[in-house]
Amino acid sequence: MVGRAVTAQYLPVRPDLFKVTESHNQGVELPHPGEGALGHGTAYRRMIDTLQKGDVLVVDMFGSVEAGGPIGDNMATAIYAATHGGLVIDGAVRDLNGILEIPMEVFFRAPHPAAVNNVMLSGINVPIRIGSVTVMPGDVVVGDREGVYFIPPELVQEIVTTAEVTHVHDEWTKAKFMTGKYKASDLYPTPWDPQLQKEYQEYLKQKLGR
Repeated sequence: MVGRAVTAQYLPVRPDLFKVTESHNQGVELPHPGEGALGHGTAYRRMIDTLQKGDVLVVDMFGSVEAGGPIGDNMATAIYAATHGGLVIDGAVRDLNGILEIPMEVFFRAPHPAAVNNVMLSGINVPIRIGSVTVMPGDVVVGDREGVYFIPPELVQEIVTTAEVTHVHDEWTKAKFMTGKYKASDLYPTPWDPQLQKEYQEYLKQKLGR
């Protein structure tokens, strides 16, 4: 999963703050917060409506599973249709069987059968916390089997360049090990033999084209 972070922040529900966050919805009758999914309000739907191709929705639910799942399979389908990206929730999801049918990467703490409750959407595209890191709107989100990474845009080129070199190094090293001719100390972390060093540098230059 690779995409651009659109952030959403949830807080434990507080009726006076909830009314303020919903005050821009002229003509919409405000529900009384504190029960069920009422803390979502209309801002929740507007947030999903703004998603674009390449976005990854990143939701700060402060790690709570007991608060239920703010995203079920219906909204997950809407997110995928709009973004073809992914979804990160520091909290729970519901309707997991339905979500698993969607060809979208979803990272979450745990499934929970209940709808989201006693929380409210307090911010969209604001700095949030996911786990132990701060995530900014527009960060590059990368997800794989090991977890999720959030990269400031100004660091992307440096990271990609370094990753390319690391990938070529690992490719060359593994190929050498598979010949059965070398020990770990011969090649890792770098070859000490001058001839092997020269061979590696030529391979690196060939692979990178520079």
